[in-house]
Amino acid sequence: MDSIGKALGWAILTGRDADLEPASSWWHVPRWVKGVLTASALSVLIVLTYGAWARYLDGGNLPLIFFLLLLQVAPPLLVVRYPLNAVRVAAAGMVAGIIATAFPATHFSWSGPTQSEWPLQTYVLPYLPVLAMTLARTKPKQGWGIAIIAVVLAAGVGVVQMPRAGTKTLVWALLVVAVTLVAGYGMQQRRRALVQADEAERMTVEERAKRTTLQERALVARELHDIIGHHLSLIALRTDSARYRIPDLSGAAVEEFRALGAAAREALDEARRLVGVLRDNDAEPEHEPQPGLADVPMLIDACRASGIEIRSRVSGGDDVPATIGLAAYRILQEALSNAARHSPGAAVDVEVRREADGIVILVENGPATRIPAPSAGDGTGLAGIAERVTLIGGSCETGPGADGGFRVAVTLGLPGVSDA
Repeated sequence: MDSIGKALGWAILTGRDADLEPASSWWHVPRWVKGVLTASALSVLIVLTYGAWARYLDGGNLPLIFFLLLLQVAPPLLVVRYPLNAVRVAAAGMVAGIIATAFPATHFSWSGPTQSEWPLQTYVLPYLPVLAMTLARTKPKQGWGIAIIAVVLAAGVGVVQMPRAGTKTLVWALLVVAVTLVAGYGMQQRRRALVQADEAERMTVEERAKRTTLQERALVARELHDIIGHHLSLIALRTDSARYRIPDLSGAAVEEFRALGAAAREALDEARRLVGVLRDNDAEPEHEPQPGLADVPMLIDACRASGIEIRSRVSGGDDVPATIGLAAYRILQEALSNAARHSPGAAVDVEVRREADGIVILVENGPATRIPAPSAGDGTGLAGIAERVTLIGGSCETGPGADGGFRVAVTLGLPGVSDA
């Protein structure tokens, strides 16, 4: 009983419209549609309500007629922004209508079978949709008070009309309210299902982005391992063979070369252990040299051969470290693939140049001239570019161009330049 009392108190007095959950997306229609629907509904309500109450009260109590008309017209106007208050106004209107029906006019005229002698049949028209739309926005167990009030009002309507129509009005009133409550809770469940689906989709996108980031980091780590391992292997090999290649080495120099070789091999073993967990169990290690800036012209030629119109300017970059060259190659490769996927038929401008503070990569394409093929469109390529820039250092700007195309601008920092 205590919970029922709290539910009724919340519905009648303490509840606020802010306590309800947001409206479903189907509420947010263009304003002109709302205007047309509202004007049409209000016109029908005003005509029906005024006609019904004027006939029932014999047209002799205009203030009461207009008061009842106001209580009927207000709830549909309030329900979108103030649903809980709309239900309260509608409930107050139902109470006023029941009282007015219980004390009819002294002289009642009935002109034909097409007119109803019971104005509450017209009066409940706005109450039922307002009730359903408000219940659709309530939280679990929050709408009990509203539902109880609706059942009580339905019973009141049936009791007031019982002397004229018997028990059938009571049964029909309870049945109509029950159907309205079921519809309201059904819309509530549908709205929650849509919210849960949106939340699940958002989490899926976030998880996919995280997974993409981890995969890209693993790929970068494997590539760095291959490069570092190559150079550490060369260091170990050169230090071990130094005593044979360089004549007249002192014992101290031989010992120093031996220690350097041992340190290089230990560092190589540590790098393999750290990066080994990132490799797929079934993946074969890459023994071929990794691409760099020297391979950029071949990459551009291969893209041209596939039908992409590319205008390129490549200059400098012969003395950059292998890690920077590899990152630049992969970034350019992904930017060209992105242009080919999303802007087929568009010309692409490519510029790769060495500057004082790093390597600059610019890839710009115009709008597509053909319909792009279906694509997952999850943004993993751009995420991979950003991840490489983050790991190496530099800046990355990606986004649509003014002409409807796309632009990728990346600057990769060079070791020692920022500290100079």
